[in-house]
Amino acid sequence: MGTGADLPGANWNPDYYLGGGAEVFGGYQADKNWSAQLEVGEWFFTGGGNSLYNLRPLLEAKYNFEGQGWQPYLLAGSGLVFQALSPSGDSTVNFDALGGLGIQLDLSARTHFFIEAKYNWILSQTTAFTDLPVSAGLWTGL
Repeated sequence: MGTGADLPGANWNPDYYLGGGAEVFGGYQADKNWSAQLEVGEWFFTGGGNSLYNLRPLLEAKYNFEGQGWQPYLLAGSGLVFQALSPSGDSTVNFDALGGLGIQLDLSARTHFFIEAKYNWILSQTTAFTDLPVSAGLWTGL
């Protein structure tokens, strides 16, 4: 699980300067380099009297590079983003794709601290939105 900030990119409401949120994930490590994970993230944006809530369930592939004590990694995935705007009550569901990179630091044999950044493309029926969530947290192998 992790928490962080989300930087709005192209085609966002200009009143949204920065979002915050959290994510939880679980997955399967196929070998020392490859794993798959299901992530659910919640991100909130507020500004100009409006608030936007994003709920993103994403399926991601992760590739860890080998290293002693720390490992850089790459992420790629896709999923959906459920968005709700307040106070209007408008809501929508769109396709979401991402690419990202991160680094994990070994705290023990099965516990790691991570810092990562992802570039998201939210593809609606009329346009594409981009954002950059940056998060940090812990993951533990069972």
